[in-house]
Amino acid sequence: MVKRDVISKSGKILGKAAAIKHPIVQKKIEKSLKLSIQEGSLASVSGGLGLSYFAPFALAMNATSSQVGILHAIISLVPSVIQLHVAKLLKKYSRKKVLLTSVGIKLLLWVPILLTGLLFYLGVPYMVWVFIGLVGIDYAIGAIAHPAWFSLMGSLVPEEKRGKYFAKRNRIAGFFGLVTMIVGAIILDFSKSIGFARGDILGYTLLGFGILFVLAALIRMWSWTLLARHYEPKLVVRKKDSFSFWEFLKRAPSTPFGRFTLFRGFFSIAIAIAGPFWAVYMLRDLGFSYIWFIAITVSGTAFQLMFFPLMGKASDKFGNIKIMGICSGLMFLIPFLWLASSLISSNIGVQIYLLFVPAIVSGFAWSGYNLATNNYVYDAVAQRKQCYGVSYMNLLVGVGTFIGASIGSLIAWLGIPFMNTILFIFIISGLARLLVAIFGVKYLREVRHVGKFSSHYLIKEFSPMQGVVREVHYLEHIVEKVQHYVKKGEEKPLPKEVISYEDS
Repeated sequence: MVKRDVISKSGKILGKAAAIKHPIVQKKIEKSLKLSIQEGSLASVSGGLGLSYFAPFALAMNATSSQVGILHAIISLVPSVIQLHVAKLLKKYSRKKVLLTSVGIKLLLWVPILLTGLLFYLGVPYMVWVFIGLVGIDYAIGAIAHPAWFSLMGSLVPEEKRGKYFAKRNRIAGFFGLVTMIVGAIILDFSKSIGFARGDILGYTLLGFGILFVLAALIRMWSWTLLARHYEPKLVVRKKDSFSFWEFLKRAPSTPFGRFTLFRGFFSIAIAIAGPFWAVYMLRDLGFSYIWFIAITVSGTAFQLMFFPLMGKASDKFGNIKIMGICSGLMFLIPFLWLASSLISSNIGVQIYLLFVPAIVSGFAWSGYNLATNNYVYDAVAQRKQCYGVSYMNLLVGVGTFIGASIGSLIAWLGIPFMNTILFIFIISGLARLLVAIFGVKYLREVRHVGKFSSHYLIKEFSPMQGVVREVHYLEHIVEKVQHYVKKGEEKPLPKEVISYEDS
């Protein structure tokens, strides 16, 4: 059989076509998967120093509670709208080109973001609004990069090994991300303490943020160089008609997945009413240090990881809708548990309380809610249409989050005369979550046969330290095939042993 040249979209000859089991192709894939673990760890470190501190940075520039809510609203809506059009880019340009260009633009954005802090310190007005706009652009560019990365990795990781590989990658990257967030908090508290001693708290606090953001940019640049070394098989795009968002919306009330998507959209409104204001409450109302702010933020994520294995087993056995109903019902408690912290007079008592009580309930509820959401998409939507379904669901969730955050921002802007405004926002969010859970869950339907639910199962199967597996899906609806290749000069003798992914 004659091996044909693999031609890129720009007309460049990539090499001779080869099967995925070709030893040279396997070697390139193995190298890329090892690089991806390193790149993911660096990207997580960059995010832990950068994205995690956007809201505290805005508060340091005297952003109002309403402005923090608007920031949250923008970064929720913009990515979901942008992702609807990413498939068109991937049909025209290579995934690697889209990914590298997007990350490169995000790197350049660090320069004006750093300047907003400096100009604010120098007294230039409206810098908070400029920062909010820059963050919106950053998230928009990120929304372009993520699907390209998902698609690229989907071409490299075998489906039967995907869970194991990404579990390992996410554990390593997640560990570095959490540690980095704590290190960032230490740097900020240290900078603030120096500023207090020298009579310039604002200047040294902004300097601390500047150090974090410069480090985030440099580390992201390092990860960009690793992305550039990834092997990218050619994606052969097939012609296929899609269904529009409006067609999906018209059919939504009459289909199980459509009703599920509408439920998620309305529930996102209820969640987002309070979502932007946890940071405001901790840093401004309670006066927590950055260390305590990050510790309480991280604790919720840690408890999610503990409950994920339990929720995975329960979802397989009793179905996603049952788990969704239980966890969405529990979520109304979270704002009221935060409200209860106002009854504790001791500062350390409030800190310990928030570190455990709301975090445990939040970890349990969010682990089940997120897992059930992801799994239900696979159950309810045909594989070739999953990307459209996910995109449209994300759009409704983004719009819902935008509406909810806007409602919270409006309440914060108007103010409440008879009690703390942030605590009043928590109450509204809790009541809204309860109403959507009560009236929305009854319209959801399971699409596969599941067993009868037993509460004893959750107690019996709780094993907090088991591993967590996450799936990555990619843009299958535009893919005809993935074409691997071997470049001229690469066809050198290789060892005969089988190259595996086990240690990748």
